[in-house]
Amino acid sequence: MKNKIIWTNLSERTEKFHDIKSFNQYVKAKLPKHNWIDIGFYPDRFILATPPVCPNFYRISIKFELNGEGDKSLMFFSSPNQPIQWNVEKPFKGYYIQITEDVISNYQHLEYSFLTYGLHEPLYLEKDEEMVITRIFEDALREYESNNFSMNLLLAYCNLMFAHISKFYERQFGVRKEKNNRLISDFFKLLDTYYSNNNESVTQPTVTYFAKRLNVTPNYLSDVIKFHTGKPVLEHIHLQIIDTSKSLLKNNKHTVSEVAYQLGFEYPNYFSRLFKKVTGKSPSGFQKK
Repeated sequence: MKNKIIWTNLSERTEKFHDIKSFNQYVKAKLPKHNWIDIGFYPDRFILATPPVCPNFYRISIKFELNGEGDKSLMFFSSPNQPIQWNVEKPFKGYYIQITEDVISNYQHLEYSFLTYGLHEPLYLEKDEEMVITRIFEDALREYESNNFSMNLLLAYCNLMFAHISKFYERQFGVRKEKNNRLISDFFKLLDTYYSNNNESVTQPTVTYFAKRLNVTPNYLSDVIKFHTGKPVLEHIHLQIIDTSKSLLKNNKHTVSEVAYQLGFEYPNYFSRLFKKVTGKSPSGFQKK
């Protein structure tokens, strides 16, 4: 059996861990030295399997020698409210950083979108990339295990690592063309048919809606689409809304408010504001033209 690492949806029965210490006790890892941040390596006693659990903090890890991945090292990410589960035959080999939501929020330069990609979209490291990330993990762990570690230095290591990871993901977006092309194609198919397939209870389309349908996280979808098209998902959604609204406005059978409601807007003035922002004209002005 291959090692299985699974990203799943949140459920009421998912066990939640509100602090790093309780999670480490559960997985049999070394207890953290600080409530805000924890850096360590996977011990041999680390549990081999768990049902879905939800750590209420960010986890960044590198895992070596995963079965079925050849000699590739992988990086995984999970964020608060993203349940994780795994089932492996032998203990993980690698390092991890666990960091609370408050720290990420208070140090905005650490707010990288990949932190919310979830285990579903790991980073496949090349050998030279693995060396870079491993070196930073080792330096950060050495500082963390010192008697009087510097929080500022640890956060600097995190920032350096995150900058490298962001660059490595861009490389991955470029080389994994087959998978990304399929994702992009499926997204535009869903977008193009959104209003024709949601006639009865239409709501305004969102990035979250498309990400859920495509089984990826919203940030991952937006980053992939932006990398390959130059525009984020939300901009494509807005353009589709405007294109659909133009067809409805041109036939003069509907008022601006009726068109707004048909497109899923709760308040017509929100639609009018978006229409003018994209086209430079008001919907009523476009309709009268």
